[in-house]
Amino acid sequence: MKAPAVVACVVATVLLVAACGATPAPATPGATTLAIPSAAPLAAAPSAIAAPTPTPEPTATPGPLAASYPIVASCAASAVPEAAPVTTPNTSKKAIALRVPILMYHRIVPVAEAGDSMPGLVVPPERFAAQMDALAAAGWHTITMATLGADLQAGVEPAAKSFVITFDDGYDDGYTYALPILQAHGYVATYYVIPGRFDKHAFLTSDHVRALAGAGMEIGDHTLNHVPIGMRPIATASYQVEAAAARIAQVTGQWPASFAYPFGSQSARARQVVAACGQMRTAVIEAPPKVIVPASPGASGGPTPSAAPSAAPSADPSASPGATPAPPAPTPAPSKRPAFPPVFETWANRFELPRLRISPSVSPEWLVAMLAPYA
Repeated sequence: MKAPAVVACVVATVLLVAACGATPAPATPGATTLAIPSAAPLAAAPSAIAAPTPTPEPTATPGPLAASYPIVASCAASAVPEAAPVTTPNTSKKAIALRVPILMYHRIVPVAEAGDSMPGLVVPPERFAAQMDALAAAGWHTITMATLGADLQAGVEPAAKSFVITFDDGYDDGYTYALPILQAHGYVATYYVIPGRFDKHAFLTSDHVRALAGAGMEIGDHTLNHVPIGMRPIATASYQVEAAAARIAQVTGQWPASFAYPFGSQSARARQVVAACGQMRTAVIEAPPKVIVPASPGASGGPTPSAAPSAAPSADPSASPGATPAPPAPTPAPSKRPAFPPVFETWANRFELPRLRISPSVSPEWLVAMLAPYA
């Protein structure tokens, strides 16, 4: 055979082998062919126990920054017409007296991330979670200050073991650390924010404020620039209250229904300014309620009033940078004698409602003991 013929033979052989490899082999008579579609995914085996559906996280959808809105120094609903006003009238239909504990927190953040914040204002997330675990196990559930104000106005008592959680100053850890813990317990809270600090380092962003409101949290007024309005002229105090309320309405689409006095600085003039804002229903102070401790058996005299623990006014977080903060006051152990608080919330005193400050030294057990007399 000549060389060209040999080459042609070899090429033909290679082509024949390739063709045979590409062609499926015929089925052997009597054999069963299994067809497995390659495009279909394999179905997951059903689980014996269905996994719980996680609680959806609030999404901080990007939106306009607070500073992009004009300053509006008015509490009139028409000043920010696109925001939902507080619909309940500023009058009471029925006199009612309530004993709802209002807890005051500032920061829920690891100590290493707290910067120069006063130690007594910094509650680590694990401590806060343990406190909420204890209250939930004891049957306590939350309402917001807006709900409390609406109940006072309508003359309706909230469910037994209702309490309010408040966060002052609008730090960003209220979103990053506190919110997931609240949601894990099905709790809501009132955030008293400082709109002049939105989008600044360590404080809530405008998007986070919107996300908090969307998650069912109340956004309350804490003045535009954290000004102690109890010591300011009426014109300054009014501007701080009203401009902050309008800015909250611009950012969240909802007018705030409650107010917290910065540094606990309230006065008759300050209360007058807050009451003049038609959207406001309640205002909280930093002074604790007075509790009545029954006298010991055999003791002479009547009940002795005493103040609740950990209730000193808060300090300005921006003041005295570099100053050495004072250590938190030790929390006393729960008394063996029950404390019976008097009436705390009425329509008449709705603009000076007391709160219980909860410091990092308050153990979960002590917190439950503090709230037990309110139940």
